[in-house]
Amino acid sequence: MCRCHPAVTCSGCSHGFSRRGFLKQCGVAVAAGSLAPLAARAAEGSGEAKPRVALVFLSNSEGREIWPYPGYDCPKRHEQILNALREGCPQVEFVPVVVAHAGEIQKAIDLKDAVDGYLIYTLTLQWEFTAPLVQLGKLGKPTLVADEYLGGSGVFLTGYAALRRQVASAAAVSSTRLEDLVTVARVFADVKHPDVTPAVCARRCEEAARRTYAAATGSPCIEDKVALTEIGECLRRLKDSRFLIVGAGPAGQERDFLGAKGIYIGFEELRALYEQADRDQAAEYAGRWTKEAEKVVEPTPDWLQKAGAVYLALRELMKKHGTDSVTANCLGGFASGQLPAYPCLGFMQILDDGGQGVCEAMPDDSVSMLMARILTGRPGYVSDPALDTSKNQIVYSHCMAMTKVFGSERESCRFRIRTLHNRDPRGCCAQSFLPEGYMTTTFRTSIGRKQMVIHRAKAVGNLDSEFGCRTQLLGDVCGDIGKLFHQWDHFGWHRVTVYGDIQEPLSEFGRALGLEVIQEA
Repeated sequence: MCRCHPAVTCSGCSHGFSRRGFLKQCGVAVAAGSLAPLAARAAEGSGEAKPRVALVFLSNSEGREIWPYPGYDCPKRHEQILNALREGCPQVEFVPVVVAHAGEIQKAIDLKDAVDGYLIYTLTLQWEFTAPLVQLGKLGKPTLVADEYLGGSGVFLTGYAALRRQVASAAAVSSTRLEDLVTVARVFADVKHPDVTPAVCARRCEEAARRTYAAATGSPCIEDKVALTEIGECLRRLKDSRFLIVGAGPAGQERDFLGAKGIYIGFEELRALYEQADRDQAAEYAGRWTKEAEKVVEPTPDWLQKAGAVYLALRELMKKHGTDSVTANCLGGFASGQLPAYPCLGFMQILDDGGQGVCEAMPDDSVSMLMARILTGRPGYVSDPALDTSKNQIVYSHCMAMTKVFGSERESCRFRIRTLHNRDPRGCCAQSFLPEGYMTTTFRTSIGRKQMVIHRAKAVGNLDSEFGCRTQLLGDVCGDIGKLFHQWDHFGWHRVTVYGDIQEPLSEFGRALGLEVIQEA
């Protein structure tokens, strides 16, 4: 297994600091008046108190988080980070505050007049933290935002991008090396100086962060000639395209999405087809997936058969409505009991057969996938990315992926059958180990904004980490990885990756659709 999280064992995390003491301090230091003991200790051996920085952990320690994974030991990680910062930044007094849900953000706000800056650390994935992150960053204090890799990445990327768009005086760190965070945090040592405004601090933090960035490898890619469809024909095919949106809108409604037609379907229609599905045929698909997989890690045969029945229902639903493309509100549908099993393996099969199965019922994803497939004949891969500037890498992470990245007639990559990121024993998905050495192009449309973002990365490997989602394709970013922090608030967390160096023709396709094309790296 790859160690995608080397920071856990950094040297700054080992010295003595009791968990009881840490948690007590986090609870006590929530009011300005309670900071006097900390201030006294900070002033020892010095004529002036150290700068105080609120270290705000946006972190659910109740075991409900799905990134990094359910049951992740948040308090232990808090200790490691705090110890590393105190050891590496002795000129700064860090005041820890744990915000376990959005309603607790006032604890951090109340420190405004007693601290000189904020270091906001997104540890777990809870979307309710996005607004509080922006709220803290707008308090007018020097602000640094940091990310737990494959932990709080969604909140970090979307929240920080929103904050930067509203307030320029904030900086970010997204690295698997905890020492990179320490390096940047040392800038806080000067925040008491009258010339160090929040904007100056942000600029210095960004300069320090960029000095920790790794350069692109620059190694050549495997030759990969992509047969492209002429742009005029792409426009015609997109206009003729139809895709189903299951469980995310009024059933029967039809909407135009850049020319493609999205048809809304209720869960009850899919459920009826599931009940009618041939169980022997479902078992055949379960057996086929089991045989083709490198191994089945957690899922039981019973849930594999249910996944097979969902696939048959999806296939019949697409046939009924005259399309080969479907997206579904999979997480919400299963959680509410309206979807009898996760559709991830069914979507994998649809993609490998040349159709389109897309998770989470987002039309922007479906249209982006259609664009990639029409232009190249290859499937797209929807993911939740995370950044690691210490390696100049982006990881495209999701619990659903194809195995035939070059098209349905080409070879398959190896895969395992796993539970999803939430470790729900009732779930089945493919952990695909996607080919490395090839150039990839990653993009997403924003239909509402009439824009498209795009970047390239060389596929350099796959993580096999328990953090985050199951399929984890690593890409060496082409261009400026620092620019990749900026667009997530307008385009959402998802991106669609297609194998091939097709940034220019894909951009041309976007412009032909009337989209503003933004190069995000």
